Amino acid sequence: MPDNPKKNITDVKVRMYKMGTGDCISLKFLHKAETTYTMLFDCGCITGSKARLTPFVEELIHDLDGHVDALVITHEHQDHVLGFQRCEELFVEGLSVGELWMGWTENDAKPKVKKWKTEYGQKKMALARAAKQLNEDVNSSEFNNQLAGSLAANELLSFHQKFANSVQGFADLHVNEDEKEYKGPLKGMQIAKEELDRQHEINYLSPREILYDIEGLDGVRIFVLGPPTTHGEVAKESGEVGESYQHNKQLDPEDYALDALRFQIQDSDYFTRTMNFDGDVSSDTTLAPFPASTFASKSTLRKSPYENTAEAWRRIDYEWLQSSANLALRMNSLTNNLSLVLAIEFEESGKVMLFPGDAEFGSWESWQDIQWNEVLPGSNLTTEDLLNRVVFYKVAHHLSHNGTAQSLGLEMMEHPDLVAMATLNYDVINSGWKSTMPNRAILKALLERTKGRTIIQNTDHLFFDLDDEIPLTEKIAEFQGRMSADELQEYTNSLIENDKFVEVSIKI
Repeated sequence: MPDNPKKNITDVKVRMYKMGTGDCISLKFLHKAETTYTMLFDCGCITGSKARLTPFVEELIHDLDGHVDALVITHEHQDHVLGFQRCEELFVEGLSVGELWMGWTENDAKPKVKKWKTEYGQKKMALARAAKQLNEDVNSSEFNNQLAGSLAANELLSFHQKFANSVQGFADLHVNEDEKEYKGPLKGMQIAKEELDRQHEINYLSPREILYDIEGLDGVRIFVLGPPTTHGEVAKESGEVGESYQHNKQLDPEDYALDALRFQIQDSDYFTRTMNFDGDVSSDTTLAPFPASTFASKSTLRKSPYENTAEAWRRIDYEWLQSSANLALRMNSLTNNLSLVLAIEFEESGKVMLFPGDAEFGSWESWQDIQWNEVLPGSNLTTEDLLNRVVFYKVAHHLSHNGTAQSLGLEMMEHPDLVAMATLNYDVINSGWKSTMPNRAILKALLERTKGRTIIQNTDHLFFDLDDEIPLTEKIAEFQGRMSADELQEYTNSLIENDKFVEVSIKI
């Protein structure tokens, strides 16, 4: 009998912490009742004080017995790293880290990555300043005076304030609080890199890599799907009809404004440039700055519909600041598509767990081009085959319309035991996101494919329909009725939930 018999994984406990809209998910890999390996994906939410986040982090550290074998940071947004900043002392003193995994785009030792991140950092600060100025202006007496006398003055003011809040929400994802100049990565990301993994070099992962023979993960292969390697893939937010899900049909006014501004820059040559950090990517073109039109003056924007002198009261001298939405939307998609994406395969059963961070369509599309036979000679494995066998899907980008691909993603997930988990929580969210999260088409498709085994961080105030008349909890129960009695009992027994977390056990 061998000295170290294999301990193939029999179950995985997935725990989602209810910190707010954002990811903080731990995994315990079990061989029968024995925990053989642990992972932590991110620790963040869109906003939160140290006092509010501390109970969640204390529970996390306690549950992991003060050690995690692999800490995975998917990408640099506050809703994925803020917890490390707010609870730095707890993490540094209370949690030891075996390995730290990040995407290849976080490897600052590569000169071109460092150069790009410095240039990108300046865009972050430009966005922060524009958002700050926009909020100051729409709340100023001068701005209010321009609306005075209109029967719709209150509605117009509310529209612009909501719009400014949406832009501010995007800015808050990217920058540290109160920074006046770009000073490097988000503090939560910096703490993860410099404080939490003091014993090993960071493992920067690239598409086409496969991790295997990991101690404690017998019979497990981890496929790296993203982040992509070309700027065209990174900049692609959505696909054609049928390839990606469409926006909710009913949008709040600020969403119409954001979409209109987005269409103004569709033809910019900036978005056709190729990202090249490593010498092994085809082009030598590095990521260029955002086009000058991003900060165009009012005179260069589309002609105002209110030029009629009779409508002069409508004219807004601060209209140029709304072009900051161009920058906000593009920066958000760029960073989301830089998410580290992992597909965890259990060789004996063939089951797969998918963790895409906040990857958007460009990333999903790029996975299909990976030739796995080049790293697995003689294999006919495809990414579609991996997706066909997914039994657990961490829903990308908090149920936003561009976070889950349709024909190249969710429709490929055919396993009858599929469970989905979404990190959406209306108790802690930017108000401007509520019109796109949850996307109703994705929500319906998930409920159908999982037979109601779709776990959302918080279902309070969430509705299934666009008219907000059908509570989501009612629809979840309805779809769960499609399971057999045995399936429903097994699923119910696999769940643990309290005010700090919800946990599900996945049978492997």
